[in-house]
Amino acid sequence: MFLKLKSLITDHVVPLIRFSLVGVLNTGIYYIAYLLLILLLPYLGAHLLAWCVAVTVSFLLNCRFTYHVQPTWKRYALFPLASLPNILATSLGVVGLVEFLHFDVRIAPLIAGVCAVPFSYLLAKMLMLKAHAPALSEGCSSSPE
Repeated sequence: MFLKLKSLITDHVVPLIRFSLVGVLNTGIYYIAYLLLILLLPYLGAHLLAWCVAVTVSFLLNCRFTYHVQPTWKRYALFPLASLPNILATSLGVVGLVEFLHFDVRIAPLIAGVCAVPFSYLLAKMLMLKAHAPALSEGCSSSPE
């Protein structure tokens, strides 16, 4: 019983906590980029470009700290797939909050982003660990592809 509980915590809870911590840091990076970009671009353009910056940082941090895998070009190409539902949901959320509910453009992305976290974690975990499977070992080289 104890070993099952330990395995559950090690395999699922700890990675989720790490993913969440990376997410908090990454949200800060996204938000700073967004606030700087909104000075130059419309809010949706700033949101999308800040998201690209955040996905890249998130990929690198999650490879290192959450999943303990080597970052490769193959993983980098797969990682945004986990974020596609996130960018779709957050983009719709930002537009809905700003255009229809009249939220401040500086606050809307934070609210929309919080709602998408659980789905992003599950998809990222599936894609990152699938890319680590033996059948795809060519994607696990120690040098970027």
